[in-house]
Amino acid sequence: MKTIFLTLLFTLGLTLSHAQPYPPVRDGSSEIEAKTDKIADTYDAKLAMTAKQKVLFKLKVEDYLIKRQNIEEKYDGRDELNALFNLQIQETADMNDILTRIQMQVYKKVKPEIQPLKIIDTKTK
Repeated sequence: MKTIFLTLLFTLGLTLSHAQPYPPVRDGSSEIEAKTDKIADTYDAKLAMTAKQKVLFKLKVEDYLIKRQNIEEKYDGRDELNALFNLQIQETADMNDILTRIQMQVYKKVKPEIQPLKIIDTKTK
């Protein structure tokens, strides 16, 4: 009986140790996927990522595009800009786990061009 219990406990421990605590957010939107592909391809042209890096990069960009969309739906004005600013800081920090030091230097330099914080249409005001 003790052997069965220990075997079950060991198996359960192995299973849980490989589970992700927070699964990535996915909405399946083709619009988000298209935007993710465009952004990742634009960065890849500047960063020359490996195939593995590009897959991880695309997943991370997709997560943050969904988070950005949620912020834009929930907030407006200064609150929205503050939330988007903080989100970009988090995204940049997360890219440290994917990109090399040299790639990170380039990423930080080109990010404002590729992913601006917020585009405000001044013609309508």
